[in-house]
Amino acid sequence: MKKNFDIIIDELCKEKNIEIKELSYGWIKELKKGDKIHHIIGNKLDLNTEISYEIVNDKFATYEVLNANNIPIVEHKMIFNPKTRSDYYKKSFIEEAKKLLLNNKKVVVKANDSYQGKDVYLCENEIEIYNVIDLLFKNENDSLSVCPFLDIDFEYRCIYLFGDIIYIYKKEKPFVVGDGVNNLYKLIKNKEEKENINIEVFKNIDLNRIPENNEKVIISWKHNLNNGAIPILINDTDEYVSQIKEIAKKAGDLLNIKFASVDVSLTSNKEIYVMEVNGNVCMNKFSCLVQNGYEIVKNIYSKAIDKMFE
Repeated sequence: MKKNFDIIIDELCKEKNIEIKELSYGWIKELKKGDKIHHIIGNKLDLNTEISYEIVNDKFATYEVLNANNIPIVEHKMIFNPKTRSDYYKKSFIEEAKKLLLNNKKVVVKANDSYQGKDVYLCENEIEIYNVIDLLFKNENDSLSVCPFLDIDFEYRCIYLFGDIIYIYKKEKPFVVGDGVNNLYKLIKNKEEKENINIEVFKNIDLNRIPENNEKVIISWKHNLNNGAIPILINDTDEYVSQIKEIAKKAGDLLNIKFASVDVSLTSNKEIYVMEVNGNVCMNKFSCLVQNGYEIVKNIYSKAIDKMFE
């Protein structure tokens, strides 16, 4: 079954008189118009330079570049795998992670090339830090990032294309609404089945508790749509949207990226930080969850494909 992304690309190519064929068992899409040929691999359009993509595909590298240029971004500490990066590995790196834990009570440990919430873990004590580091290194990750856990109200996703923020929406943490009958376990399972997702719930949630009717219960700390976060359409009346756009644009400009999504957090203290930048713009889940999502996503990719063939 084709994903919305594949259907959208097929439709756009037909509308723009672009020849399209699949290569390498569908892994590569080859687009041809006149004497120009471009390729799409997965969700990656060949607009970004290799250097820009390498930087944004590495969480710590993105932090280093943006932080060095005074763009507010969540602090990152690096930990190298002693088996694959022994020349860089130092025990002091793990000590830095423990300091973050002491200062912030919770930390997030993630693979440097993680995406869509994969290989991202919340740790609340030293044992959890060591266990997650060990797990991620066993999964052959060469390097990890450790960040302070932030209490985030909303995470804004900004779509950046050649110097402009062409679309922005925000995401709310996953929640369920009680009906006074079902317990949290049943409500969460119903949400997972309905939206075809897997939710990583808070460890301290009592799944046997039956929420009251219409009671809203936050069930996870992640803002990934694939993990149950809720997309919210916004406009320029949003109190923080102008600040968010400005920071996202500065980040994209500085990284010399051409087509990317820039995730920017708004904390409960109303502080704004870049979370990460993704050179692989994936909007499949968004296109399924919001009203007119398919048309919104199609318009975004239409503009990106037009840039490919300028």
